[in-house]
Amino acid sequence: MLAFVCFACTDEMEADGNSKERSVKLQLQLSLPMDASARTTRMMSGSEAGSKYENYFNFNDVNSYRIYFFDTNNNYIARFIPSKTVMAEATEYTLYSVEGEVPEDVLQRASNNAMDFKIVVLANWEKYKEPEAGSALGTICNADWAQFEILKSFELGEENLIPFYGVNEYEDVPVQYGGTITLEESIPLLRAMAKVEVILDKEDELDTEEVSFSDVTLHGYNSKGYCAPMNGAYPQNGHIGLHLVGNKNEDNAIENTISFLQTQSNYKKETWIAYIPEYDNTSDEDNAAYIELRFDIQTETDEKDFVIHFADDQTDIENTSFAITRNHLYRFNVTIDPKGNLAVEVNDWENVFNNDFYF
Repeated sequence: MLAFVCFACTDEMEADGNSKERSVKLQLQLSLPMDASARTTRMMSGSEAGSKYENYFNFNDVNSYRIYFFDTNNNYIARFIPSKTVMAEATEYTLYSVEGEVPEDVLQRASNNAMDFKIVVLANWEKYKEPEAGSALGTICNADWAQFEILKSFELGEENLIPFYGVNEYEDVPVQYGGTITLEESIPLLRAMAKVEVILDKEDELDTEEVSFSDVTLHGYNSKGYCAPMNGAYPQNGHIGLHLVGNKNEDNAIENTISFLQTQSNYKKETWIAYIPEYDNTSDEDNAAYIELRFDIQTETDEKDFVIHFADDQTDIENTSFAITRNHLYRFNVTIDPKGNLAVEVNDWENVFNNDFYF
């Protein structure tokens, strides 16, 4: 169950709502997908999955997040401050349930005892600036202060988190003073970063248990990104347009290199990860990002590079490269094939598309 579905009111309130019981409580839910295997199409609907701190923000610290009311024309009305929060992990989602009073500025806009509004959620942003009355949503999402820098470490924790953004629109929400409104639809949250995963699968029959990566390096990335999509728009049909600082990759971005973090290693499998801002990987082939792999069995004089491109067809990078987009995971499964060659199966978080090739 993704959202509350009830509407309740009390009987202890005066009919004209002019007493202190004029308040209206609101319950809503925020959702983050957990199960990547349920996603089947890279360019269509569906969201990335995550675990642990990939899904975390601290509701106990009111300074770590913001929940705002906007009108349906994307103009700011008021801030919503929860008085109660609960986190739960369902089969496919992490759910944050919040409850608090609807601000008076929102109630004053009700017509015929019904309200239309948008709720916008910001979490784990490096800084916040409170909007002025009537401020456009785009002025927040496109502001310089709404940018983040690439993580100094890919080991997430309470002080090292991924920024989130969420928005949903609600129409004809009934109002009854002294009651509690529970919104029927949860607010899905988008992570501001993409996750890139390289997994080395070791096949026993080839006696490759002792083969490991010595280094996994990303060539080409932006050092900054925006915490929210352009103008605060939510993806249509699963497509999220890039929101790049300066509307382009930073100068000489292809020269930026960063090492992945190894998070799992045993005789069957090892996993390396990176969290990165969005990157335009399609407009200039010379600046297309790629991953370089080095194996521990390679010597210093062995200059052979094992390279993975962000492309559907590794032999046609110019025509099949895809952008590195927020809230997506790009998973690369590396194996040693029966002939001893290195094979790579390229998967996107939202799509299982097989793109096998041999080095």
